[in-house]
Amino acid sequence: MRFNTLKPAEIWPVGWLDLVGDGQIGAGMDIGTTVKEKSNPSAIAFTEKAGLDFVVRAVVRFKTDNPAITKAILRCALDGLKARNKRVRKFCIDATSERFFAAGLRDELAGELVTELVIASESMEYLGEKMTVKSYLGNLFVNTMDDGHLLLPNAEWLRDDIRQVKRDRGTFEADVDEEGNHADAFTAIEHSLHALVSTSGPAMAAPAPVGSFGTGKKPQRPGIRNPFAHLFDRK
Repeated sequence: MRFNTLKPAEIWPVGWLDLVGDGQIGAGMDIGTTVKEKSNPSAIAFTEKAGLDFVVRAVVRFKTDNPAITKAILRCALDGLKARNKRVRKFCIDATSERFFAAGLRDELAGELVTELVIASESMEYLGEKMTVKSYLGNLFVNTMDDGHLLLPNAEWLRDDIRQVKRDRGTFEADVDEEGNHADAFTAIEHSLHALVSTSGPAMAAPAPVGSFGTGKKPQRPGIRNPFAHLFDRK
């Protein structure tokens, strides 16, 4: 079925709002604004903090070159949460290559939703180590998953999306498949995690670590781990 045969509300999984509990909700978005054969899709994710766990309640991936459609898809989710008295803590948008659209969307949501534009290529310091925001976000995703505290929907397309990501000299790069998918859901989810653990300032403002750190003998990770080892390196 082609995307243009669907209504914006039909993009979201049926009944996902019924699964949302009382925890804080973070939203993340990766923007794609073209629909060519190899163009990257857009992706939007909503993640809920439930105790020590981060539960991805819904994540969608789609292609459109119409900003109004992208906004309508986002609006369907936000309005659905609002109707159930669920407030989004923060909405983080990857504005690395789509800054104009991201800035416009932030302005439209001003006064309604705390929105942060995240630039993956910028530098930051995390736990005493200098790195790019892209490296921080990648580690945020995989360390949370490695700790067993990231709960993902059981969908083959999402597993394939996540497996597109590879380590490359301390950062994370993604392959592009024949349809132009580029780990876009991975990006949306990591931004939704950042929305839950960060302060209200920019990404460079000392983001907080996440996950469980064991029995208390090791209060925090000493540095960046090798998070993809158990997922992709073992035969």
